[in-house]
Amino acid sequence: MGKAKEQKIFIDLAFKVSLDSNCTRKQVGAAIVSEGTVITTAPNGTPEGVTPCNKGGCSRCNSDVSSGDSYDSCLCIHAEQSAIAIAAKAGLPTIGATLYCTLRPCLTCVNLCIHSGIVKLIYYEDMRFRPSIEKAYKQIIDKTGFELSRFIVSEVN
Repeated sequence: MGKAKEQKIFIDLAFKVSLDSNCTRKQVGAAIVSEGTVITTAPNGTPEGVTPCNKGGCSRCNSDVSSGDSYDSCLCIHAEQSAIAIAAKAGLPTIGATLYCTLRPCLTCVNLCIHSGIVKLIYYEDMRFRPSIEKAYKQIIDKTGFELSRFIVSEVN
């Protein structure tokens, strides 16, 4: 199987997982893969024990706040964060793994991936950040050698 076809399988899995998200703003899914084996998957949404976002659990998500604002009051955990936490809780290694995600990660998620030993992240949907965040984003990628790339459907044969 070619590299692009394998990547498509894992991107498709991330999209399937995103359907389990309880976030009212954006459904995102992630899958951590090592040597062709799925380690963990997770959607974004409120953590276990917290009222689901789609049932009123997160006041930020259920408000009219602009996208990208007021994250400090958001109760939802990002799909990437959740997948890494699930792996850690289960004692599953993420060193050398690739994380597949339906959305370009935020800077915090990139940092968490790097710190947990994930070496590559492949995402589907692009998301642009404020110029200051883009600058920090580029800096952390350049300094660490972390591989970040967008999955392009046309690359699948």
